[in-house]
Amino acid sequence: MSSKVVVFNSDYDRDFIKENIKKALSYFDLPDFSDKKFLIKPSLLMAQVPEKAITTHPIVMEAIVETLKEKNAKEIYIGDTPGSTLSNITDLYRKTGMEEVSKKTGAKLINLYSAGAITISGNGLVESIPITKFIKEVDYVINVPKLKTHNFMLMTCAIKNLFGLVPGTNKAKMHSLAITPKNFAKILVYICEEVKPLINIVDAIIGMEGEGPSAGNPRRFGKIIVGVDPVAVDTVSSLILGYRPEEIYTNVIAYERGLGEMNLENIEIIGNTTEGLFNKDVKKGKSLHMLADKVPGFVNNIASSLYSRFVKLYPAIEDETCIKCEICANSCPQKAIFLIDNKMIIDYEKCISCFCCHELCPQKAIKLEKNFIARRIWR
Repeated sequence: MSSKVVVFNSDYDRDFIKENIKKALSYFDLPDFSDKKFLIKPSLLMAQVPEKAITTHPIVMEAIVETLKEKNAKEIYIGDTPGSTLSNITDLYRKTGMEEVSKKTGAKLINLYSAGAITISGNGLVESIPITKFIKEVDYVINVPKLKTHNFMLMTCAIKNLFGLVPGTNKAKMHSLAITPKNFAKILVYICEEVKPLINIVDAIIGMEGEGPSAGNPRRFGKIIVGVDPVAVDTVSSLILGYRPEEIYTNVIAYERGLGEMNLENIEIIGNTTEGLFNKDVKKGKSLHMLADKVPGFVNNIASSLYSRFVKLYPAIEDETCIKCEICANSCPQKAIFLIDNKMIIDYEKCISCFCCHELCPQKAIKLEKNFIARRIWR
């Protein structure tokens, strides 16, 4: 498969982004947008202001909505589900700037929690995967991720962003059923295979490095990435974060399932070069997720035990920073976190190191620590 990915340099300038998105779309054989219904799916992990680079910037969203309107789209919806079920959807849309985008453009904000759910096949890994029923109410989904590092999956971009279409407590359930990054990547790929976003538009103007997807630091990359092929988009995006494409499990698994192109020689990058995209100095998060591929074969046969027992990267709560909001406890797929005597406690016998607590803590009060074996291997 040969794929095109358009990359253009940009600041958060609505008119400039809109004009360049229109140019980018012209490179692809897309259907007529007239009288079609669209769901634009941004990355809205939590209710934080755009300046923290945790969520898709509202200026990018506004530019996309205006582009669709100029192409005579019938109805345009904006929707996502936050990582924590304790999050208020109205507060989420207000703080992230989506409410203002809706007021300016007329795009409708949709509560995907109340839209109901359908189930898709888990392909034997899990019995089934629930996703929002609303994808059946629109003609096309436009995927608008934020480019960030990710402590569990190394990177979050086009394929990972679609996990937000899994509503409510089902996110935690998927983590509890697929405890290794490789298995969790399979779930992400199955969702992408079902949703089939029409186009992927990545906000990589200011992304995140370090302890992503929420506790890292904003990093200016100055780019918008556009492509029909989510695998090719993520392949190019992985270069920007300083990874080899084959290091990202979702790239490899999606390519093997025929969802897109991962080989750089088969990807036409319009507007940039491979050498101009790679950033070797991006700060990475703490992740041991490639370890299972680097140890002897007999150990690979016990990969789950390796992660949960022997080589441990685990969350630790900083009491002086913690505000006892209990988002971590509510989001833990193993129910391993408790509030006892006004202190958040982690039961490490239950913890599977999925880092949901670290990802969703609004105070950055959860740090990732290594056990003795992990520290030795890390060196």
